[in-house]
Amino acid sequence: MTKEVKLSPSALSLFKDCPRCFWLEKVKGIKRPRGIFPSLPGGMDRVIKAYFDTYRAKRTLPPELRIDHFEGVSLYENHAQLERWRNWRTGLQYAEEVPVLSGALDDLLVKGDRYIPFDYKTKGSPTNEEDATKYYQTQLDCYALMLEANGMRTIGHGFLLYYSPKSVNEHGQVAFEVQPIKIATETGRAKELFRKAVAVLAGAAPASSEKCEYCNWLENFRK
Repeated sequence: MTKEVKLSPSALSLFKDCPRCFWLEKVKGIKRPRGIFPSLPGGMDRVIKAYFDTYRAKRTLPPELRIDHFEGVSLYENHAQLERWRNWRTGLQYAEEVPVLSGALDDLLVKGDRYIPFDYKTKGSPTNEEDATKYYQTQLDCYALMLEANGMRTIGHGFLLYYSPKSVNEHGQVAFEVQPIKIATETGRAKELFRKAVAVLAGAAPASSEKCEYCNWLENFRK
């Protein structure tokens, strides 16, 4: 493979879901069709980051993190560095040769000399650990791998902080339920998945996943 390709945690999740769809996107530039992308999650992400940054400047945790889950934990203090990592163009990276694994980090927690990947999520209703792990295990594994590659020892787990709407009060003030979910991370698992994805890109188009609704739709259409 000669051309420069960047793989993200979401690209590796696509690879797990369907190797063929992954190959078509990265090799042929053919992406899965999608509908209109809602702007609300992006807006929530922006204001949550700004909210956490106010507490970062005070060198303290926001009230929702002052619980047992986060005992002895602090927010990563280097705001300028964090802003670079939040941008997908200058985000964290892990590389062996090519392609490169790259990702934009929402936030970072520190406990002693260890680091904890931390990501905000918005959802229409409260969630649970099983559901969160199903959809975001790969993302947190990849963040841990990229942090380790940058000389930052991770602690063996990451956190997702879910915001789901609970009620609407006067003047349009929306109250949210906030759920912290702790998920164990394994850098070896991310590295193995990354290497498998790279190997697929170097070969011919692989078979599609039996569960891929896109490939199945195309096959049914052809029939």
